[in-house]
Amino acid sequence: MEQGRIGNLQFTVLAGLFTIGDTVLFVPALIASEALKDAWLSAILALLVGLGIIVFYTVLQRKFPAMTLVEILRQLLGSRVGGFVSLLYVFGFLLLIASTLLREVGDFMETQILPNTPIHVVYMLFLVIVVRAVRGGIETIGRTAEISAPWVMLMLMLLILFVLPESRIARVEPVLYGGIKPVVRGSIIFIAVPFLELAAMYMIFPYVESAERIRRNFLVGCAIGGVLLCLVTFLSLTTFGAVMTKDAIYPSYLLAKKIQLGEFLQRIEALMAIIWLFSIYFKLTTCFYGICLGTAQAMGLKEYKPLAFPMAMILIVFSDLIAPNIIAFFAINQVYVLATGTFAIALPLFLLLVARFRGSALGGKSGG
Repeated sequence: MEQGRIGNLQFTVLAGLFTIGDTVLFVPALIASEALKDAWLSAILALLVGLGIIVFYTVLQRKFPAMTLVEILRQLLGSRVGGFVSLLYVFGFLLLIASTLLREVGDFMETQILPNTPIHVVYMLFLVIVVRAVRGGIETIGRTAEISAPWVMLMLMLLILFVLPESRIARVEPVLYGGIKPVVRGSIIFIAVPFLELAAMYMIFPYVESAERIRRNFLVGCAIGGVLLCLVTFLSLTTFGAVMTKDAIYPSYLLAKKIQLGEFLQRIEALMAIIWLFSIYFKLTTCFYGICLGTAQAMGLKEYKPLAFPMAMILIVFSDLIAPNIIAFFAINQVYVLATGTFAIALPLFLLLVARFRGSALGGKSGG
């Protein structure tokens, strides 16, 4: 069904771009709403836990290196039950993530960049290139990510360097003034976005050239992306303070507005918005690829590419239904954490237990 392959470097940068994704734009505000001045500690805690989750993902991958999660489900649970659970994974997890990503793109462009443009026009324009990439196959996605990643990383590093003069450590003091509980609560959303969402990479694992190096490359890509997110969170707090960071919908976009070097470098937030659209594009494309491929595998189809256009139409509908407005959209965090946790942690853990049980049963029969 998928004959393409991506290299180790391409997988690493794709994991890094997925980690940065939409997270860099709004998560500092969500963390600050729980942990206030200690939101940077929440980010560090979430990064450490998130890297542990990455290792957990690769445990199942190493048991079934040549299979996507949908194929693993059909292998362990049978074609009927496994196919049904696979569709739950595709439409209850991958489609949920993709819908939120597309909605974020639409809301951001409508409120910040193109206020007079209908949101559905933004949806369709963005999905044109997503559908084109998915129909091109995994190699197209991997090569494009490899070309784009240096520019995304460079612009984020420039954002961090240019904003440093505005940063004041006093704005995050005293440390742990509210205790450890707010820090833990703040880390939960950062764990869910993006680390639980990275379970979407199960649909890509079999197409990486060196299966035995996936764990290391996965950790490297996610660690780079996670460190950059921690730095952006810290800078948001030390530049604006906890209250303003909490109240801002897009703190990192506001950071870009602060950049001003003399009379020749200023008002570059539009460029930062473009870079952010690159990172969210690869995250959405990865999820949309998983939707099309997973649906085809769950239903026993020979090709996944013809599904790209109808799935894009479904994605637009779901993006409208997910929340009535941007305020309500950011208020569904607890439900989102529960949904992603079910498919990212509970489902792989269940499959590991089933695989171990079946292995023991087969071993017992052969021994008898």
